[in-house]
Amino acid sequence: MSAAVKPSTGGDVAAFIASVGLHAALLAVPILASLWGRPRSAPLDTRPNSIAMVGNSIEVEAPTPEVADTPAAAAAEVTPVDVKSLPVEAAVESAVKPAPEHTSRPDVDATATAPPAMPAPSPLHRKTPPKRTPTSEAASASGAEAATLGAPAAGTFGQEGLAPGVRRLGYAFTRAIPAATPADAAWRELPAGRVGTVRIELAVDENNHLGELKHWQAHPGEAPPPAVLERMVERTILLLRAGQFALSGSNQPGSERIVIDVTLRDDDADEDASDNVVNKGFDGATPGHPGRAHFRYGTGRSFEAKVTIVSSGR
Repeated sequence: MSAAVKPSTGGDVAAFIASVGLHAALLAVPILASLWGRPRSAPLDTRPNSIAMVGNSIEVEAPTPEVADTPAAAAAEVTPVDVKSLPVEAAVESAVKPAPEHTSRPDVDATATAPPAMPAPSPLHRKTPPKRTPTSEAASASGAEAATLGAPAAGTFGQEGLAPGVRRLGYAFTRAIPAATPADAAWRELPAGRVGTVRIELAVDENNHLGELKHWQAHPGEAPPPAVLERMVERTILLLRAGQFALSGSNQPGSERIVIDVTLRDDDADEDASDNVVNKGFDGATPGHPGRAHFRYGTGRSFEAKVTIVSSGR
C-alpha cells in the first residue's frame, strides 16, 4: 500500500491571504481612479455674509452693501413678468431686461382710457346774479345814505368839509338829552301826560363852539315853558359845552332853532321798582327828520322828548 501525502496547512493559508489581497487590489483600483478624477469641492465659507449650506444645495452669497442700500421703492417699480406664459427666448430676455414703465399700443385709442368728462352743470343749479333795476339801485343808495346820516361819529353824518371831532348840532343835542336829564327828580313826581314845549335857539361860531342860548316864541304873548323843561335844556347844553359842533344844515357859522316837546308815561313797574334808569336811547334829529330821546325808570315812569329842527342857518 502506498501512503497518502497530507498537504501542508501553512501553505494553504498563505495562498488564501494572497488571493484575498489580489481581489481587494482589483476592486480598489477603479474606486481610486474615480476618486482621483472627481473635482474637489470648495471649502465651507465661514465669512459672516455667507449663507452656504452643506449637501445637495446651492451656495448663495449675501447681498453686497450696495444692493442692501438700494431703497425698497426701486425694487417695487419692476413690473413682474409671468415667465411660464412666454416662449423660452422671451422668458430669458424678460429675466435679463426689466419691463418698461409705460407701453403704448398703436391699435388702442388713447381716448379709451381717458377719464370721462364731467357733465356741464344743469341750468337749474346755476346761480344767476340778481338783476339790478333802477328802483333797487335807488333803494340801495337811499339805504346807504340813511346809514350815513344816522351815524353818531364825527365826519360821517353829512359833514363834508368838517374838521375831525365836529358834530352836527341837532343830532348831538338829541343824543345828550337822555344822558343829562334823568338826574332831575321832578320827572318821577310830575303827573303823566304832556309836560309842554320849549323853543330854543343855539348859535355856532367860526371855531365850532356853542354861543349864547336864546328862547323864542311861536307867537307873541306865548306862556313861558315849564321850569322843568328849562332845566332840561340847561343840563343838556352844559353837557355839550366842551364839544365842537356845526349847524345841521350848513358848515358856516350861524344859529339853529329847535323845538322840544316832552311827554311822560307810566308803564308797568319792574320787580324791584327802583328809581334807577333801566333803559334809554335816542334817534338823532336832522333837517326834515324829527329826532327822539327817551329813558325809563324802574318804577315804570317813561320820558320821551321829540326834537324838531325848525331852521338852520344865518
